[in-house]
Amino acid sequence: LIFLPFVALIVLADELLKRWALTHLPGEDDLVGNGVFSFAIHKNWGIAFDIPFKMPFIILISSVIGAALLWVAYRDAKTKPTVALSALMIVFGAIGNLYDRLAYGFTVDYIILLGRSAINLSDIVIVTGVVILLYASRVTKHVDDAEEI
Repeated sequence: LIFLPFVALIVLADELLKRWALTHLPGEDDLVGNGVFSFAIHKNWGIAFDIPFKMPFIILISSVIGAALLWVAYRDAKTKPTVALSALMIVFGAIGNLYDRLAYGFTVDYIILLGRSAINLSDIVIVTGVVILLYASRVTKHVDDAEEI
């Protein structure tokens, strides 16, 4: 869990970038940059991929999943630190986006990929956490299977 402060700093940086972006970046109709990465403000009123859900539902589901992941991180901190770290990455990233929803009523996205998909640094932390969690779970399963033989 030595990387936990680094993850927290990334999410804090994301919040600072969101505040800067809200005052300095244009809307999506006027992208800054061309190509793979462009920058503009996108107000995400829903969840991933702009799937619309009511705010109370988003907060409830985020809280339940977050609590479950915190339990996983606590349970696995000593025996499976990679699983614990990945769970905490997902939680920290979700907290970054949840803060936006509570403060602004929407998630602030500012990185536009290929001119269409809008994301932020918290999203990157969440996806990275999920990928690491899936990988760590698979590696752990193979180790557990080998120990049974």
